Amino acid sequence: MSWAKALLLALTIPAWALAASEAVALYLDGVIDGTAVTLASAALAEAQRLHLPLVVIIDTYGGFLAPTDQIVEMFLNAGVPVYAYIPDGAKAMSAGAFIAMSARKIYMAPTAEIGAAEPRPPDPKVVNYAAARMRALASTKWNDTRVYIAESFVRENRVLTGAEATRLGMAEPPPPDGWNFVSVFRRDPLSRLLNALSDPALISLMLLLGVVLIGYELFASGFQGVGVIGGVLLVLAFYLLGQLGSEWLWAALALGGAVLIAAEMFAGHGALAASGLALFALAVYLASVSQPYYQLQSASYALAGLAALGAVAVAYLGYKVRQALRRRPADYKSQLIGAVGSAKTDIRPGQPGVVYVAGEEWTAVSDEEIKRGEEVAVVEVEGLTVKVKKVKSS
Repeated sequence: MSWAKALLLALTIPAWALAASEAVALYLDGVIDGTAVTLASAALAEAQRLHLPLVVIIDTYGGFLAPTDQIVEMFLNAGVPVYAYIPDGAKAMSAGAFIAMSARKIYMAPTAEIGAAEPRPPDPKVVNYAAARMRALASTKWNDTRVYIAESFVRENRVLTGAEATRLGMAEPPPPDGWNFVSVFRRDPLSRLLNALSDPALISLMLLLGVVLIGYELFASGFQGVGVIGGVLLVLAFYLLGQLGSEWLWAALALGGAVLIAAEMFAGHGALAASGLALFALAVYLASVSQPYYQLQSASYALAGLAALGAVAVAYLGYKVRQALRRRPADYKSQLIGAVGSAKTDIRPGQPGVVYVAGEEWTAVSDEEIKRGEEVAVVEVEGLTVKVKKVKSS
C-alpha cells in the first residue's frame, strides 16, 4: 500500500477504530432514575467530544420507565459507538436489559445475567408495548431467532447468563485486554443519595411529613424549626418526582392525604386522620403499580406505614397543643411580655433554645447570643415560642 493510500485510509477511519482499546466508561448501577439520565448524557457528550466509543458498565435490577426510555433513545442516536458490558456477577435486569439492547454490541462475562424484563403488574397493554420495544431494539442487531429470544425477556421473563448469551450469539466475551478508559463517569455521593431516595413510597412519605410538619409549626407550636424540615422534604419530593417522570395522580393523592391528616389539628375527632391515611395508602399503591420496571420493597411499605402513623401522632399532638393554648388565659401573651426569667440553654440567632419564665419552660428565640444562665426578658410571644433579649446588668 502506498503512503498516499495509507494516509487516505487513516483520514477516513474514525479515531475510535484506530485506538480500539481506548474508550469512555459509564457505570450504570443501582436504580435507573433521573440521576442515571444526567450521568449518561454527560458521559456520551464526553465520548463524542473525544471521538471515542462509550462503554456502559451495567449492574442493575431495573428502574423507572421514563428515564429508561430517555437513555435508550440517547444511545440509539449517539454519534459514537455505544457498547454494553455486564461484568462477572453483575446483572442487566428489567430496565437494564432494554439499555443493554440499545447498545451496538453487548459484552458479558460468563457469570453475568441479562433479561427478566416483564412489566409488573403484567398488564397486557404494557406487556405488548414492552415486547415490541425489545423486539425493535434486537432487530437493529439481528434478524433471526435471537430477536425472539430477546422478546422472551419480556413475555416469559427469561434470563440468560453471559455464557448462554455468548453461545447464542447475543453477546461477546469482554476483549482479552479490556479497555483503556480515558474518562470514567460514576454517580457522586449526592447522586447516590438521590438514587437511594428514588422510591415512590419514600417520595409519598416525604410529601406527607412535609405538609404535616409545616402545618404543626404554622397552626400549633409557633417556630420550632420543624417547619423548615418539612419545607426541605417537600422540595426534595417534588424534585425527585420531576426526575422520575412519574404520573402526578398518586402524588396528588399523597398530598391530599397529608392535608387531611394535618387538618386533624383543628378537628381532633379522628375522622380526617382516617380519611387521610386511606388516601395515603391509595397513593402508595398507585405509585407501586405505575412503574412497571421498579418494584417497591416490603421495607418501603413498612417505612411508609410507620411514617403515616407518625404523621397522625404529630397531628394529634398539634391538636392537644392548640387545646392547651385555648385553655390559657386570654391575656397570657400580655402577662408574658416583659416577664423576666433565665436561659436554660444557649440561644443564638437562628438557633432556638429554652428559657424559664413565669414558672414554666418555653421555647425561645433571640436576635442576639445568650448564654445559659443569663437573665432574659420576653419581648414577643408567638404560639408557644417567646422572643427574648438579655437583661442588661446595671
